[in-house]
This record gives sequence, structure tokens and C-alpha cells, in this order.
Amino acid sequence: MNMKKRALRKDFYMEIRKSLGRFLSIFFIVALGVAFFSGIRASEPDMRISGDTYFDEKSLMDIKVVGTMGLTKEDVTAIEALSGVKKVEPGFSQDMLLNVANNQKVLHVMSIPESMNQLSVSEGRLPQEKGECLIDEDFLKETSYQVGDTITLKEEEPGVLEVKEFRIVGAGSSPCYISFGRGNSLIGTGSVSGFLAVTEENFTPDTFTEIYVKAVQAEAEIAFTKEYEKIVKNVMDEIEEITDARCEARKQNLTDEAKEEVEKAKQELADGKAKAEQELADAEQKLKDGETQSENAKSEIASGKEQIERAKQTLYQKQKELDTGLEEYQAGKAALDGQKAELEQKEKEYQAQAEAAAPQIEAAEKQIAAAREQLDAGWEKYHIIKDSEDPMEQAIAAELKKQLDAGEEELKRNVEKFTEMKNQLSQGQTMLAEAKEQLRAGEAVLAESLHTIQDGQKQIDTAWEELYAKEATLVNGENTLKEQEEILSKSKEAYEKAKADAQEEIKSGEEKIQDAEAEIAKIESPTWYVDDRSTLPEYSEYGENADRMRAIGKVFPVLFFLVAALISLTTMTRMVEEQRGEIGTLQALGYSKFDIAKKYLNYALLATLGGSVFGVLVGEKIFPYIIVYAYKIMYQHLPHIIVPYHFSYAIMATAAAVLCTFVATLAACYKELLALPAVLMRPPAPKQGKRIFLERITFIWKHLSFIWKSSIRNLFRYKKRFFMTIIGIGGCMGLMLVGFGLKDSIMNIAVLQYGELQTYDGMVYLNSDISNEEKSSLEEMIEKEEEIDTYSEILMKNKTVKSKSGEEEIYLSVPVKEDGLEPFMTFRDRTTKKEYELTDNGVILTEKTAAKLDVQTGDTVKIEEDSAEVEVKVAAVCENYIGNYMYMTPGLYQNLYGETPEVNSILFDMKKYNEENLLKIGETLIKQDAVLNVSYTNHMEERIADMLGSLNLVIVVLIISAGMLAFVVLYNLNNINITERKRELATLKVLGFYDKEVASYVFRENILLTMIGAVVGMGLGKLLHRFVIVTVEVEGIMFGRNIDPPSFLYSFLFTVGFSLFVNWVMYFKLKRIDMVESLKSVE
Repeated sequence: MNMKKRALRKDFYMEIRKSLGRFLSIFFIVALGVAFFSGIRASEPDMRISGDTYFDEKSLMDIKVVGTMGLTKEDVTAIEALSGVKKVEPGFSQDMLLNVANNQKVLHVMSIPESMNQLSVSEGRLPQEKGECLIDEDFLKETSYQVGDTITLKEEEPGVLEVKEFRIVGAGSSPCYISFGRGNSLIGTGSVSGFLAVTEENFTPDTFTEIYVKAVQAEAEIAFTKEYEKIVKNVMDEIEEITDARCEARKQNLTDEAKEEVEKAKQELADGKAKAEQELADAEQKLKDGETQSENAKSEIASGKEQIERAKQTLYQKQKELDTGLEEYQAGKAALDGQKAELEQKEKEYQAQAEAAAPQIEAAEKQIAAAREQLDAGWEKYHIIKDSEDPMEQAIAAELKKQLDAGEEELKRNVEKFTEMKNQLSQGQTMLAEAKEQLRAGEAVLAESLHTIQDGQKQIDTAWEELYAKEATLVNGENTLKEQEEILSKSKEAYEKAKADAQEEIKSGEEKIQDAEAEIAKIESPTWYVDDRSTLPEYSEYGENADRMRAIGKVFPVLFFLVAALISLTTMTRMVEEQRGEIGTLQALGYSKFDIAKKYLNYALLATLGGSVFGVLVGEKIFPYIIVYAYKIMYQHLPHIIVPYHFSYAIMATAAAVLCTFVATLAACYKELLALPAVLMRPPAPKQGKRIFLERITFIWKHLSFIWKSSIRNLFRYKKRFFMTIIGIGGCMGLMLVGFGLKDSIMNIAVLQYGELQTYDGMVYLNSDISNEEKSSLEEMIEKEEEIDTYSEILMKNKTVKSKSGEEEIYLSVPVKEDGLEPFMTFRDRTTKKEYELTDNGVILTEKTAAKLDVQTGDTVKIEEDSAEVEVKVAAVCENYIGNYMYMTPGLYQNLYGETPEVNSILFDMKKYNEENLLKIGETLIKQDAVLNVSYTNHMEERIADMLGSLNLVIVVLIISAGMLAFVVLYNLNNINITERKRELATLKVLGFYDKEVASYVFRENILLTMIGAVVGMGLGKLLHRFVIVTVEVEGIMFGRNIDPPSFLYSFLFTVGFSLFVNWVMYFKLKRIDMVESLKSVE
């Protein structure tokens, strides 16, 4: 017994060595199938694990809480106290504007948390002081800024950021932004371009803008999984439970603060009112004083004018008197001048007389002096002799006395005469002197008179000057009075205005206080938005990409694996059938059926199990790495690609492969072992030849050569081989076609959606509470914008639509005006391209929505409303790839709802598309009070293209894998075919066929089978493609159903190419066929 077992074991090993090609073909087919199945299936969790590792490493928050009225330290404490909360960190953030190359870019400025959302620094360092920042490295690459530069930010509305100027000290990335997207904003262009990380001291420390939360046990679970989401959801529910209380507390706090502000405002109003009343009273008194002063000034000016007039009259009179005096002066002066001339004449005459009388007077004086001397001498003599007793002497004395008396008389007469002459001269001189004196006196009088006149004139002139000065003063006074009156008038107007303004302000203040009190009464509790990571830009898309891989992993690898398992099954079945003689011999030698079957089962088990292990080891490393690497192109900040082994997929794939091959081998062995050893040791009877269908078409059959007829008969004689080959080749062809088709269907949806179906350039989202003035201002701005060609106001609402098959969330889109959507939308059938018009007969539903609701044109659906449901007919189903929409005319909307649609969005199109101009329009629009946000179709197109672009490499992997499977399948089937037909091929060689002729004999069949299999594969690929597309679609997106003609061509050429390559490889095997060994009798 032991000898038999050893012999059987030896035969088992020899069988492997002898049929190593078959063993390896099973090994590699199973390895390829298992590798592809487990590798693709493992790609989805590996994507999640790679992302989760990065998120855990950077301690990315699990939950973000945002309050509409800010968050307080008490809120932080309340959240921190929850049982499911591991850690809480508050933070600040605000969107700001930065001018980059004359374009306004929006930057999200955020504080650096203590331990969560840790930043990665690629250059420089983290901010440490006020006024320092770390900038988004992706944003930095797109600008001319460098580390060390200073940037100045602007804000559209006041916020929590105090510092506006920052020095860039580093560049890096944040786990909040794992891809290129940075989210939306309510300022600037409406799209965030990058982030700035700064220290908390740069913000106003009153209230926080957000609170980050880490959940207990969340890090132990993998992100994007149900377990993780369940933990986070529980904590979110806990936070939601305290939301009302915290919001109520915040409301009470705000109410108290508001009441305090109102009381303060009341006091300020009262103080202001008292101050205003005092100021008005003072102003009124000043006005009265001013009016009194004005009246007094008027009286003084009038009195001054009268005085001036009287003074003028007096001056005129005085001037007249002065002029008369001047005339008298001039007359007196003329008379005086005459007298002076006469006096000068008399003086000349007197001088002449005096000059003439001077010698006479001198002679007379001399005579009188001489006579005097003589007389005196005579008198002296007389006195001497008068008393003489001498008569003579007495006589002499008497005579002498007589003579002396006569001399005296004569002297007296001479003296008198002389004196008279002298007196005459003296009198003349005196008269002249008196005349001169009189003349001088006259001149003095005239001079005095002239001086008086001059003084009077001076006084008059001075008086006129003073009068003119007074007049000028009066004029100035009048002007000043006018100015004062104007000032007084303006002051009065200002007073009246100030009084009215004060009254208005007081009234307004009282109204504001009343409004404030009313508002306080109306204060509603603030709202908390408790969000998980899904609100982070690109985070959900990462999870959705993992979901796509899961969807692909559920379908494509299964099909791939089925083809591989089918070929393995065929190989083992053929092997057992081929060795029926050996089985019969072993039975005849006394081996049990179990021992005999065990050889083949072990053979299959070893090849399958070995291939499975190899496939798992290689597949779960290579395929996930390639796929995660492909997505890492888009999620460039993920540093790690982690590809662990997933034993569940390995066991699943291995078990399926082993089970298929094991069961197939067992069934084949069971079938053969039922026969008697004698029967088994005889070769099977050749199949009876039959006429094939082509032989009945005589005009074709007659023109075929013998070789072709033989090849065609061989194809249909071995039907099992025929169908297995067709299925194998068709399956591989179909898988390749599915790979190419996925690329065709997925990669062009953004171009189709925004290039052909929704052709508008941008959409403006309006605030819910805009006024008519704000709306008019917006419309006026759009009308004046030269770059905008046309625009349309629409109503866009989220609605739930129901049918008998279910319900679906859609966007109801209604133009405010008829034909408002026609310039921006194309409604057409996806297959026929027939275009539809939007009419009042019914709504147009997008294709995926209609498919999910299972409705067609002519059916009715119900639109869910708060109070009731509105039933409407489906007029058409249109092509659409992104989003679920229902389109309706304004007339139909009014018929259904009894009101006209209210605009909340605006579509617009540019005259000539230019991205820079589009962004400038967006910046202008976002500044309007009526505008909430602006979105651009080119951004959405780029985002979707980026999101789906990473699938390109994944699809390439699928195509290459399908090609590899096709090669292995073709190789295996050809190998089996040649092995089974060795005697036939050896006979052909014996009959004189050359190697090339024998090869062409076999290859002709292979090529025909390849062609037929490729055709079958095209149909199968089309069906599989439709199934895979529907399976891998995610919510809100419909992939195309198209496979472009080049994809058919490429798949066909690859299949034919693999077939030709396998034929070339098999050619060498055909050359090695030994004619002698092959023709030995097997009897």
C-alpha cells in the first residue's frame, strides 16, 4: 500500500514536471484572477486607510461646530463636558481679499489650533508672533510672493481679524485641504484661492468663529467607514442635544447685552436730548442776541448815515464859507500887494529924498553944531562979562546977549527948520515904517487868514476823510451786517435744521430704541451648525472616489475572476479527460477511485492555491498602490500610500478559485471514474463528422480550399472547445472594452454637461431677504456690465419628487420669464439627440432622475410640498450628467402654485469667454448686497475633470489587466488545443506538411476563433459596460452610456495582437511535436 502511494506521489510530481506549462497556466490564470479581484477590492479600503493615516497623523478634527452668533468659552466648556468628546479646541477664521496681479483673490485666514489640524511646513517655519503667517504652498506657487514677503489683506465687511498686514514666514499645507479645492466664500469671486495660518493674537478675542472636536475612539476607526461615521454621528447627536440649551443661553446673553446696550442708548439719548435742547436753547438765544445786535447795528448805521449827511451839509457850508474867506483873502492879498507896491514906490521916493536931504542935514547939523559952539562960547563969554562992572563989558555983555539971543533965535529957527526937515524925513520914515507895519500887519492878517483858511480846509479835508472813513465803516458795517444777517439767516436755517435733525435724531433714536426693544423681543436663538469632515473641501470627494473603487471592485474584478476561473475549470477538465487512459491503467492496477482522483485534485489544489497565494501577495500590493498613487496625483498632500493585506478578500478569492477548480476537477474525475478500466484505457471514439451549416451555402463552400474547409469543420466539430474559446476570448475582449468604455463614459461628462447641455458661464445666488432696491441695483449693474451678453432670472429650489417606484431629491428650475432658459440650456434626448421645448404641458426631467423614479414621457410625478403634493406630467426626459433637475415654465408654475416664481438665482453668459474677465464680473457681483455667492461652470468643469481624471490610471490598470488575462487565456486554450491534437498534427507532419503549414492549419482556427470571440466580446462588453456604468455611478452623477468607436477598435486590435503573439509562441511548440511518439498506439 505504501509502495502504491509512493508511486502515485511520484507520478503526481512527474505529472507536474511533464505538464509544467499547463500547471503554470492554471497557476498564473488563478494568480491573475485572484490578484485582480483582491487587489481591486483592496484598493477601496487602502484608499481609506491611506487617508485615515494622514488624518490621524495630523489630528484632523472629527467635528466642526459653527454658530451664527459666534461661540463662547462657555460653549467650549459645555462641549468638552460631553462623554463622547475627547478633545475640544476653539478657533478663529475669516475670509479676506488679497490683490494678486490686479486680481482679487480670496484667502481663508485661520488661527493655528493647539494640536488639531496640524500644519505641514514645506518651507520656512510656523508663525510665532503677531503679524506673521504661514501661506498655502499651492497658492504661493501660483503667485510671485515668496517667503519673507509682506502681504496686505482687505476685508469687505468688518470681522474678527484685527491685523491686516502679515509677513510670510513659511509655506505649507493643511489636512483640511487635501486636494486643489479650497471651498467657497461669500466675498470676492466667491471661491477661496488659498489659506493663511496665523496665531490667535491676530484676532479679536471676544467670541470664537468655530470649535473643533475630536471624538472618543474615532481615531481607532478608519475614516469614511460606517464605524467611524457612527462614532462621529453619536458625538454630533450629543452636541445637538445641548445645542438648544447653549443657543438659548447665547440668546439670553445676547438679550442681556442688547438690553444693556438699549439702556445705555436710552441714557445716551436722554443725555443727548438734554444736551441738544441746551445747545438749541443756546443757539436760539444766540440768534435772538444776533437779531438784537443786527437791529441795533441797523439803527446805528441809519443814525450814522444821518450824522454823515448832516456833517456833509455842514462841511458843504463850511467849505462855502471857507471859499468865501479864500476869495476875501485873495482880494485882500491883491489889495495888500498893491499897497506893498505903492509902499515900495514911496520907500523908493523917500530913499531918494533922504539921500538928497542927507548932505543938507549933515551940513545943517554941522552949522547948528558950529552955531551951537559959537553960541555956547558966546554965552560963556557973556556969563563971564555979564556980571562985570565994566559998562563996556556990560555993553558988550548986553550986545553980546542980544546977539546971542538973536543967534539963539536963529539957531532955534535953524534947529526947528532942521528938526522940521529931520522930522519930515523921520515922519516919512515913520510913515513908511507904519505903512510897512500896516503892510506886515495886513500880511500877518492875510497870513493868519490864509492859515485859518488852510486850517479850515485841512479840517474840512480831515472831516471829509473822517466822513469817508465813517462812510466806509458804515458800508463795511452794512456789508458786515448783510453777512451777519446771512450768517444769522443760515444760523437760523441751521438752527431750524439742527432742531429738526435733533428732533429727527431723537425721534429716530427713540424709534431705534423701540425697534431695538422690539428686536430684543424678537431675538431668536442662534443656530449651531454641527458638521463632520464632509464639509471640508475635497474630503467627501476622496470618500466618493473610494466608493467608486468599491463599486468597480464589486463588478469588474468579479467578471475578471469568473473568466479566469472558467478557464482554470476548462483546463482541469481537459486534463482529466486527456488522461483517461492513465486513469484506467491506475484503476486496473488496483488504485482506488479516491487515490486516483486525489492526484488530480491535489494537482488542481496546488496550482490554484499557489496561484491564489501568489496573486494575493502581489495583487494586494501592486494594484492598490497603483490606484492610490493615481488618486494621489489629485490629493497631492497625502504623504503615505499604505497597502496592507486584507485577508478577507484573500480568503474570499482563494476559496472561490479553489472551490471552482476543485469542484470542476472532482466532477471530471467522477465522470471518468464511473467507466470501466478497459473502457478508459481505450482512446475515446472520434466524434462523428457532420455537415456544418456553411456547407449548405454552396456558393461559398465551393470556393473554399481544402485547408479552410478542414479548419472550419474542426471549429464546429469540437463544440465544447469552440464555446470555451469563444467565451474566454469574448470575456477578455469584453473586459478590455469595458475598460476603454469606462474612460469614454466618464471622462467626457463635464465637457458634455457644461459645453453642450448647460452652456451658461456663471450662476448668481441671491440672498433670501433682498429688498427691491437691492434687486434693482443688481439688475442695473448686470445691464451695464459690457462683458455680459445675456442673463436670465430663475427660481431654483430643492424639492422632493415622488412616483410609484420611490422618491428623489431634485432641483426645481423655473425661469421668471418665458423662454428664459433657452439661451442657457439644451434639452435633448441622449440617444436620438432630438431637442425638446419647455412648455406648459408638463415638466422636463433629467434622465437619471427619471430612471430612479421609473417614469417615462407621459407619466405623472408628485412634487412634495409642506401642506400638500402637487401632481405634474412629465413632458420629456432630457440628457443630463451632473445633478438631478426638473425644469418647468413660469406659466405651469403659476398654474400649479397660484403664484409667479420668485427669483433667487441668475444665469449669465459672456459675450466672449475670458476667465480673467469672468472672475472680475464675479468680484463685482459678489459686492452687491443682493448676492450671496457666484459659481462658474468652468470651475465646476475643472473640478469634475480633476476628480475623474485620477480614474484614468485606474482604467489603464483595468485595461492592462484585461489584456494580460486575454494573453494567458489565449495561451492556455491554444496549449490545450495543441496538446489534445498532437496525433492529428503529427499525422499532418507525416503526410508531408511543413511546420509552417501545420502552424497555419492551427493558427487559422485560432484566428477564426479570435475573430468570432472578438465579435462576441463586443456585444458582451457593451452589456457589461452598461451594467458596470450603472453600478459605479454615484449620487447626483450619471456617467455616459457611450463607447466610442476607437475603443472597439483598440480592444479588437489588442485581442488580435495577443492572439498573434500567442500563435507565435505556440509555433515553437508545434515544431517540437515528435511524430514517432505521437503516432504510437495507445491501445
